[in-house]
Amino acid sequence: MALATGLSIKTVSRALRGERNVAEATRKLVEAEADRLGVQVNDVAAGLRRKSQAMTSVGVLLGDFANPFFAQMLKGIDSIAAKHRHLVLTADAQYSAETERNAIRSFLAHRVAGLIIAPSGEDLSYLRTRAPYSPAVVCVDSPPLGAEDRIDSVTTTNFASTKTGVAQLIARGHRTIGYVGHPRSGGGASERWAGYLAALAEAGIKPDQTMIRHDLVTEADAAEAIEQILSQTRPDALMVDNNRLCTGVLQSPAYARLRPELLSFDNFALAAQFGVTVIDSNPYELGRAGAQLLFDRLTNPDRPAQRVQVRAKLVVHADPIY
Repeated sequence: MALATGLSIKTVSRALRGERNVAEATRKLVEAEADRLGVQVNDVAAGLRRKSQAMTSVGVLLGDFANPFFAQMLKGIDSIAAKHRHLVLTADAQYSAETERNAIRSFLAHRVAGLIIAPSGEDLSYLRTRAPYSPAVVCVDSPPLGAEDRIDSVTTTNFASTKTGVAQLIARGHRTIGYVGHPRSGGGASERWAGYLAALAEAGIKPDQTMIRHDLVTEADAAEAIEQILSQTRPDALMVDNNRLCTGVLQSPAYARLRPELLSFDNFALAAQFGVTVIDSNPYELGRAGAQLLFDRLTNPDRPAQRVQVRAKLVVHADPIY
Protein backbone atom coordinates (compact mmCIF):
# COMPACT_ATOMS: atom_id res chain seq x y z
CA MET A 1 0.00 0.00 0.00
CA ALA A 2 2.74 2.44 0.90
CA LEU A 3 4.65 1.66 -2.32
CA ALA A 4 1.49 1.87 -4.43
CA THR A 5 0.47 5.28 -3.07
CA GLY A 6 3.90 6.81 -2.45
CA LEU A 7 2.91 7.52 1.14
CA SER A 8 4.50 6.46 4.40
CA ILE A 9 3.27 3.33 6.17
CA LYS A 10 2.14 5.48 9.08
CA THR A 11 0.05 7.76 6.85
CA VAL A 12 -1.54 4.79 5.09
CA SER A 13 -2.42 3.24 8.44
CA ARG A 14 -3.97 6.46 9.73
CA ALA A 15 -5.99 6.90 6.55
CA LEU A 16 -7.35 3.36 6.65
CA ARG A 17 -8.38 3.77 10.28
CA GLY A 18 -10.25 6.99 9.62
CA GLU A 19 -8.10 9.09 11.91
CA ARG A 20 -8.80 12.80 11.78
CA ASN A 21 -5.30 14.11 11.10
CA VAL A 22 -5.33 12.90 7.48
CA ALA A 23 -6.22 15.11 4.53
CA GLU A 24 -9.41 14.10 2.72
CA ALA A 25 -7.61 13.77 -0.63
CA THR A 26 -5.06 11.45 0.98
CA ARG A 27 -7.78 9.38 2.60
CA LYS A 28 -9.60 8.92 -0.72
CA LEU A 29 -6.37 7.91 -2.45
CA VAL A 30 -5.58 5.29 0.19
CA GLU A 31 -9.15 3.94 0.24
CA ALA A 32 -9.23 3.62 -3.55
CA GLU A 33 -5.93 1.73 -3.57
CA ALA A 34 -7.11 -0.48 -0.69
CA ASP A 35 -10.24 -1.37 -2.65
CA ARG A 36 -8.15 -2.17 -5.73
CA LEU A 37 -5.79 -4.42 -3.76
CA GLY A 38 -8.46 -5.94 -1.50
CA VAL A 39 -6.76 -4.68 1.65
CA GLN A 40 -8.72 -4.67 4.93
CA VAL A 41 -7.76 -3.40 8.36
CA ASN A 42 -7.53 -6.06 11.07
CA ASP A 43 -8.77 -4.08 14.07
CA VAL A 44 -8.48 -7.02 16.46
CA ALA A 45 -4.81 -7.55 15.67
CA ALA A 46 -4.19 -3.82 15.88
CA GLY A 47 -5.92 -3.67 19.24
CA LEU A 48 -3.70 -6.45 20.54
CA ARG A 49 -0.60 -4.64 19.35
CA ARG A 50 -1.64 -1.29 20.79
CA LYS A 51 -2.69 -2.13 24.32
CA SER A 52 -3.36 1.47 25.28
CA GLN A 53 -5.69 2.23 22.39
CA ALA A 54 -9.28 1.33 21.58
CA MET A 55 -10.51 0.19 18.19
CA THR A 56 -12.81 2.11 15.85
CA SER A 57 -15.94 0.37 17.05
CA VAL A 58 -18.58 1.07 19.68
CA GLY A 59 -20.55 -1.43 21.74
CA VAL A 60 -24.31 -0.91 21.97
CA LEU A 61 -26.19 -2.80 24.66
CA LEU A 62 -29.98 -2.42 24.58
CA GLY A 63 -32.76 -3.89 26.66
CA ASP A 64 -34.82 -5.97 24.26
CA PHE A 65 -34.21 -6.31 20.51
CA ALA A 66 -37.70 -7.75 20.05
CA ASN A 67 -39.08 -4.31 20.92
CA PRO A 68 -39.34 -1.95 17.88
CA PHE A 69 -38.44 0.91 20.23
CA PHE A 70 -34.86 -0.35 20.44
CA ALA A 71 -34.66 -0.99 16.70
CA GLN A 72 -35.38 2.70 16.08
CA MET A 73 -32.88 3.71 18.74
CA LEU A 74 -30.22 1.54 17.10
CA LYS A 75 -30.87 3.23 13.74
CA GLY A 76 -30.30 6.61 15.37
CA ILE A 77 -27.05 5.42 16.96
CA ASP A 78 -25.80 3.94 13.70
CA SER A 79 -26.53 7.15 11.78
CA ILE A 80 -24.02 9.02 13.95
CA ALA A 81 -21.47 6.20 14.26
CA ALA A 82 -21.32 5.89 10.47
CA LYS A 83 -20.39 9.56 10.16
CA HIS A 84 -17.50 8.93 12.53
CA ARG A 85 -16.46 5.80 10.63
CA HIS A 86 -17.07 3.51 13.61
CA LEU A 87 -18.52 0.02 13.45
CA VAL A 88 -21.47 -0.67 15.78
CA LEU A 89 -21.36 -3.94 17.74
CA THR A 90 -24.64 -4.87 19.43
CA ALA A 91 -25.90 -7.05 22.26
CA ASP A 92 -29.33 -7.70 23.79
CA ALA A 93 -29.43 -7.48 27.60
CA GLN A 94 -32.90 -9.05 27.77
CA TYR A 95 -33.60 -6.88 30.84
CA SER A 96 -31.06 -8.99 32.78
CA ALA A 97 -28.35 -7.39 34.92
CA GLU A 98 -26.20 -10.53 34.61
CA THR A 99 -26.53 -10.62 30.82
CA GLU A 100 -25.71 -6.92 30.76
CA ARG A 101 -22.47 -7.41 32.71
CA ASN A 102 -21.39 -10.33 30.55
CA ALA A 103 -22.00 -8.34 27.37
CA ILE A 104 -20.04 -5.38 28.73
CA ARG A 105 -17.10 -7.68 29.55
CA SER A 106 -17.19 -8.96 25.98
CA PHE A 107 -17.25 -5.45 24.54
CA LEU A 108 -14.30 -4.44 26.71
CA ALA A 109 -12.39 -7.53 25.59
CA HIS A 110 -12.89 -6.30 22.01
CA ARG A 111 -11.52 -2.91 23.12
CA VAL A 112 -14.41 -0.85 21.80
CA ALA A 113 -13.87 2.89 21.80
CA GLY A 114 -17.07 3.43 23.75
CA LEU A 115 -20.27 1.94 25.12
CA ILE A 116 -23.88 3.01 24.66
CA ILE A 117 -26.09 1.25 27.19
CA ALA A 118 -29.82 1.16 27.89
CA PRO A 119 -29.36 0.02 31.50
CA SER A 120 -30.94 -3.18 32.79
CA GLY A 121 -28.91 -3.35 36.00
CA GLU A 122 -29.45 -1.10 38.98
CA ASP A 123 -25.80 -0.15 39.52
CA LEU A 124 -23.33 0.82 36.80
CA SER A 125 -20.65 2.19 39.11
CA TYR A 126 -18.34 -0.74 38.25
CA LEU A 127 -17.91 0.54 34.69
CA ARG A 128 -15.24 3.04 35.68
CA THR A 129 -13.24 0.60 37.78
CA ARG A 130 -13.23 -2.72 35.91
CA ALA A 131 -12.20 -1.63 32.43
CA PRO A 132 -8.58 -2.30 31.46
CA TYR A 133 -8.76 1.06 29.71
CA SER A 134 -11.32 3.90 29.88
CA PRO A 135 -13.95 3.66 27.14
CA ALA A 136 -16.43 6.47 26.72
CA VAL A 137 -19.79 5.47 28.20
CA VAL A 138 -23.27 6.88 27.55
CA CYS A 139 -26.56 5.65 28.96
CA VAL A 140 -29.73 5.99 26.89
CA ASP A 141 -33.39 5.71 27.90
CA SER A 142 -32.52 5.33 31.61
CA PRO A 143 -30.08 7.26 33.81
CA PRO A 144 -26.79 5.61 34.88
CA LEU A 145 -27.81 4.51 38.36
CA GLY A 146 -24.85 4.52 40.71
CA ALA A 147 -22.69 6.60 38.36
CA GLU A 148 -24.72 9.72 37.59
CA ASP A 149 -21.77 11.99 38.30
CA ARG A 150 -19.45 10.20 35.86
CA ILE A 151 -21.47 8.87 32.92
CA ASP A 152 -23.23 10.86 30.21
CA SER A 153 -26.89 10.10 29.62
CA VAL A 154 -29.80 10.78 27.30
CA THR A 155 -33.27 10.15 28.67
CA THR A 156 -36.81 11.05 27.80
CA THR A 157 -39.37 12.75 30.03
CA ASN A 158 -40.47 9.48 31.62
CA PHE A 159 -41.97 10.87 34.80
CA ALA A 160 -43.50 14.07 33.48
CA SER A 161 -44.93 12.56 30.29
CA THR A 162 -46.44 9.56 32.08
CA LYS A 163 -48.01 11.85 34.66
CA THR A 164 -49.43 14.03 31.88
CA GLY A 165 -50.78 11.02 30.00
CA VAL A 166 -52.48 9.49 33.05
CA ALA A 167 -53.87 12.92 34.00
CA GLN A 168 -55.38 13.06 30.51
CA LEU A 169 -57.14 9.75 31.16
CA ILE A 170 -58.48 11.13 34.44
CA ALA A 171 -59.66 14.29 32.67
CA ARG A 172 -61.62 12.05 30.31
CA GLY A 173 -63.55 10.77 33.31
CA HIS A 174 -61.63 7.59 34.11
CA ARG A 175 -61.22 6.84 37.82
CA THR A 176 -60.05 3.22 37.79
CA ILE A 177 -56.79 3.04 35.85
CA GLY A 178 -54.66 -0.09 35.81
CA TYR A 179 -50.93 -0.35 35.13
CA VAL A 180 -48.97 -2.90 33.07
CA GLY A 181 -45.20 -2.53 33.31
CA HIS A 182 -41.86 -4.07 32.33
CA PRO A 183 -39.10 -4.77 34.92
CA ARG A 184 -38.17 -1.67 36.92
CA SER A 185 -34.45 -2.49 37.01
CA GLY A 186 -33.55 0.49 34.80
CA GLY A 187 -34.42 4.00 35.93
CA GLY A 188 -36.79 4.75 33.04
CA ALA A 189 -39.37 2.15 34.09
CA SER A 190 -39.24 3.39 37.69
CA GLU A 191 -39.82 6.96 36.54
CA ARG A 192 -42.89 5.94 34.50
CA TRP A 193 -44.31 4.09 37.47
CA ALA A 194 -43.69 7.15 39.66
CA GLY A 195 -45.44 9.37 37.09
CA TYR A 196 -48.49 7.08 37.16
CA LEU A 197 -48.66 7.18 40.95
CA ALA A 198 -48.21 10.97 41.01
CA ALA A 199 -51.11 11.53 38.59
CA LEU A 200 -53.40 9.32 40.67
CA ALA A 201 -52.34 11.01 43.92
CA GLU A 202 -52.95 14.46 42.48
CA ALA A 203 -56.50 13.42 41.59
CA GLY A 204 -57.10 11.80 44.97
CA ILE A 205 -57.20 8.28 43.53
CA LYS A 206 -55.66 5.34 45.35
CA PRO A 207 -53.95 2.71 43.16
CA ASP A 208 -55.80 -0.61 43.07
CA GLN A 209 -53.33 -3.50 43.27
CA THR A 210 -55.73 -5.86 41.50
CA MET A 211 -55.26 -3.71 38.39
CA ILE A 212 -51.45 -3.57 38.51
CA ARG A 213 -48.85 -5.96 37.06
CA HIS A 214 -45.06 -5.51 36.90
CA ASP A 215 -42.01 -7.39 35.58
CA LEU A 216 -43.56 -8.29 32.22
CA VAL A 217 -41.33 -8.68 29.15
CA THR A 218 -43.10 -10.34 26.23
CA GLU A 219 -46.41 -9.86 24.45
CA ALA A 220 -47.54 -13.17 25.92
CA ASP A 221 -46.72 -11.90 29.43
CA ALA A 222 -48.87 -8.83 28.87
CA ALA A 223 -51.78 -10.77 27.35
CA GLU A 224 -51.80 -13.16 30.31
CA ALA A 225 -51.63 -10.26 32.78
CA ILE A 226 -54.62 -8.56 31.17
CA GLU A 227 -56.60 -11.78 31.24
CA GLN A 228 -55.93 -11.96 34.98
CA ILE A 229 -56.77 -8.31 35.63
CA LEU A 230 -60.00 -8.31 33.63
CA SER A 231 -61.14 -11.54 35.24
CA GLN A 232 -61.05 -9.80 38.64
CA THR A 233 -62.03 -6.22 37.98
CA ARG A 234 -63.15 -3.73 35.31
CA PRO A 235 -60.72 -0.80 34.96
CA ASP A 236 -61.86 2.19 32.91
CA ALA A 237 -58.39 2.50 31.39
CA LEU A 238 -54.91 0.97 31.38
CA MET A 239 -51.48 2.58 31.39
CA VAL A 240 -48.99 0.28 29.60
CA ASP A 241 -45.37 1.30 30.05
CA ASN A 242 -43.95 0.19 26.69
CA ASN A 243 -45.17 -0.55 23.20
CA ARG A 244 -44.28 -4.24 23.13
CA LEU A 245 -46.46 -4.88 26.18
CA CYS A 246 -49.23 -2.81 24.64
CA THR A 247 -49.17 -5.07 21.58
CA GLY A 248 -49.65 -7.99 23.95
CA VAL A 249 -52.61 -6.27 25.62
CA LEU A 250 -54.26 -5.86 22.21
CA GLN A 251 -53.91 -9.61 21.66
CA SER A 252 -55.89 -10.44 24.80
CA PRO A 253 -59.42 -11.83 24.18
CA ALA A 254 -60.57 -10.21 27.43
CA TYR A 255 -59.37 -6.81 26.24
CA ALA A 256 -61.17 -7.31 22.90
CA ARG A 257 -64.43 -7.92 24.79
CA LEU A 258 -64.22 -5.15 27.37
CA ARG A 259 -62.07 -2.50 25.63
CA PRO A 260 -60.79 -0.30 28.48
CA GLU A 261 -59.06 2.79 27.08
CA LEU A 262 -55.31 2.32 26.54
CA LEU A 263 -52.38 4.65 27.08
CA SER A 264 -49.00 3.31 25.90
CA PHE A 265 -45.56 4.71 26.57
CA ASP A 266 -43.80 4.57 23.17
CA ASN A 267 -45.48 4.77 19.80
CA PHE A 268 -46.19 1.80 17.56
CA ALA A 269 -47.46 1.32 14.02
CA LEU A 270 -51.13 0.49 14.64
CA ALA A 271 -51.78 2.80 17.61
CA ALA A 272 -54.14 5.09 15.70
CA GLN A 273 -56.08 2.20 14.17
CA PHE A 274 -56.72 0.70 17.61
CA GLY A 275 -57.44 4.06 19.27
CA VAL A 276 -54.44 3.81 21.59
CA THR A 277 -53.13 7.10 22.95
CA VAL A 278 -49.32 7.03 22.99
CA ILE A 279 -46.47 8.86 24.62
CA ASP A 280 -44.01 9.08 21.72
CA SER A 281 -40.51 9.18 23.17
CA ASN A 282 -38.79 9.48 19.75
CA PRO A 283 -36.32 6.59 20.14
CA TYR A 284 -34.49 7.47 16.91
CA GLU A 285 -33.59 10.87 18.34
CA LEU A 286 -32.66 9.30 21.69
CA GLY A 287 -30.19 7.09 19.81
CA ARG A 288 -28.77 9.95 17.76
CA ALA A 289 -28.34 12.14 20.83
CA GLY A 290 -26.68 9.30 22.76
CA ALA A 291 -24.23 8.56 19.96
CA GLN A 292 -23.40 12.25 19.59
CA LEU A 293 -22.64 12.45 23.32
CA LEU A 294 -20.37 9.42 22.96
CA PHE A 295 -18.27 10.95 20.19
CA ASP A 296 -18.18 14.29 22.00
CA ARG A 297 -16.81 12.39 25.01
CA LEU A 298 -14.17 10.71 22.85
CA THR A 299 -13.08 14.16 21.67
CA ASN A 300 -13.12 15.70 25.15
CA PRO A 301 -12.76 12.89 27.73
CA ASP A 302 -12.27 15.18 30.73
CA ARG A 303 -15.41 17.31 30.50
CA PRO A 304 -18.12 16.97 33.20
CA ALA A 305 -20.87 14.39 32.74
CA GLN A 306 -23.62 15.64 30.45
CA ARG A 307 -27.39 15.21 30.88
CA VAL A 308 -29.57 15.47 27.78
CA GLN A 309 -33.34 15.05 27.79
CA VAL A 310 -35.49 14.42 24.72
CA ARG A 311 -39.07 15.46 25.38
CA ALA A 312 -41.74 12.84 24.71
CA LYS A 313 -44.94 13.87 22.95
CA LEU A 314 -48.46 12.84 23.93
CA VAL A 315 -50.40 11.72 20.84
CA VAL A 316 -54.11 11.20 21.57
CA HIS A 317 -55.91 8.48 19.63
CA ALA A 318 -59.04 8.22 21.74
CA ASP A 319 -61.16 6.39 19.17
CA PRO A 320 -60.21 3.61 16.74
CA ILE A 321 -60.32 4.51 13.03
CA TYR A 322 -60.85 1.03 11.60
